[in-house]
Amino acid sequence: MRKWFTTWLGLLTCSVQAQLPEFDIRQRSMYLPAPQQAGKYDHSITLAQIYLPDQWLEQPISGPMLDYKANYALPAGFALNGNVKTLFIANDIRLGPSWNYSLTDRLHLGLGYQLGFSFGILRSFGYNNTVKVWEHHPMLRLGYNFSKVAFTLQGKIDWMMNTRLGLQDYATSNITGSMFNGYSFALFIEQRLTRRNSICFGFIAGFNKFHILGWPALMIVDHQYFIPEINIGFKL
Repeated sequence: MRKWFTTWLGLLTCSVQAQLPEFDIRQRSMYLPAPQQAGKYDHSITLAQIYLPDQWLEQPISGPMLDYKANYALPAGFALNGNVKTLFIANDIRLGPSWNYSLTDRLHLGLGYQLGFSFGILRSFGYNNTVKVWEHHPMLRLGYNFSKVAFTLQGKIDWMMNTRLGLQDYATSNITGSMFNGYSFALFIEQRLTRRNSICFGFIAGFNKFHILGWPALMIVDHQYFIPEINIGFKL
């Protein structure tokens, strides 16, 4: 009886394991530009540690921003991509389409665009200041995957088109106009964490005149500064 029960339990375990889908990073990735089945919704939560240049605030400053990212797959390789990044006094919202194409089973190419809206609110320590920024973010991605690991390279341009400051009771007009803010290069490495989830490690090298995290210093300069960012994200 004991041997029969052990054999039955072993067969049941094998049957359940056989029914579970094999992990495929292409289906569990947030950054790899591989086409997904229409209607598929993916989302993740990321901690982004951003390092501002010491020239802005007279000392090196770093701050963590919480980033919620979501992808909704559309037909023919298209997708709708959005994310919300926040640190209470500084916030960044982006939304836009992308088109993804698999060159081979492992090599993938993606083109995308996001409209960005950043805003900051500082109403403490005697301040009553706000900022609102509209931006364009075209991007290009190139990804390569194995079965459980994916590598994605990303290049992105930041173009500011409208910036308005509120200082106490005084509101400014568009102080930047249409302005090339900068660009960035990024590397994202995603790998299996559980049977259905992945973890992502990312590094972003940004070269910008303005970053929403540094807005309390009212820093908009005439050349780009190096602003590195380190990410760790979890697919939900």
